[in-house]
Amino acid sequence: MFENFKKQLKAVWRARLPLEILQEFEPLNDEYLQQNGGNKIYEEIGYNKIIIDRQTSLKVKIWFILSSIILLFFVFGIVSTGDNYDNEIDIFFIFLIGIISAVLFVISLFRLFLVNKKRVILNREQGIILFNKPIGNKLHTLNMKNVEAGWNSVGGAAPQMVLVLRDKKTKSGIVNPESHVFSNTLHGTLSFYVWYMDKNRPLPPGTAFDPYRQEDFERRKAEGFPKPLYRSHISTPEATPEQQAEREKYWKDHIEEFTREPDSVMYNPEVHTDWRRVRYINKDDSPDSNRYYKYIFENGDIIYMKTNEEGRGFMPPKSAKYTETRLELVESLF
Repeated sequence: MFENFKKQLKAVWRARLPLEILQEFEPLNDEYLQQNGGNKIYEEIGYNKIIIDRQTSLKVKIWFILSSIILLFFVFGIVSTGDNYDNEIDIFFIFLIGIISAVLFVISLFRLFLVNKKRVILNREQGIILFNKPIGNKLHTLNMKNVEAGWNSVGGAAPQMVLVLRDKKTKSGIVNPESHVFSNTLHGTLSFYVWYMDKNRPLPPGTAFDPYRQEDFERRKAEGFPKPLYRSHISTPEATPEQQAEREKYWKDHIEEFTREPDSVMYNPEVHTDWRRVRYINKDDSPDSNRYYKYIFENGDIIYMKTNEEGRGFMPPKSAKYTETRLELVESLF
């Protein structure tokens, strides 16, 4: 049984996702920001920090109120009926209802005090993510330099793929981190997180960031427009054409550029389910780590795939006909 559990746990990371901006996502507009105590996704949006409310506190309060009402009804029923029970069956059911209501009340009370507020805090300046674990209000730290992204399947008859972020060493992290990205949450949410946490890129799209764009641009300009921390598969433009021209001149002078074909795609574990897991190695038998491979198929499809730090990745099925190209993109904008 324990071995099966270990296999299931490892299966979460069979298809790790690159820590990159994978696709476009819904702009973060003012409508998602909490105002006047409202119940929105974002408690705070700023130049160097975002606070995401994971919306659990309201659920905990509802459960506490419901369990309290059930327990009160039970106690009131016992007091009002006294010892007027017809038989042992009645006593058994009364006892069972009492146990259930008491357990629900204790659990909800426990959660009310230990699971009071669930937050995810994105600290762009320091490059860290702060988050709560399922129990307790203590904030734990994920350093983006040590984060690995993966996916997990949750649900019953219609399982849903959810994003998982965790520390490579401690394996502690966040399952299904919240965001305003409702469609294609797996890649969209990851792209939003990576874009915002890349302090060398402009702030992500959306009116919520507009008040901070000029300050952000001036800060990056003063730093000499350092190269991006994470690669992107989409354009990450500046707020104005003038700013874009100023930044691009510097990046073009310092960074090799690479543009993917418009119809090409990145390897997607949800789509390319028949691809086989392999280990890419160099001529000296060392792992070909963090390397991009380009596969061109007979029908014209182009799919890119990137290996992880151990040189592990995926390859098309043996029955497919394709050409493989190993790309030299160690310091480029992909």
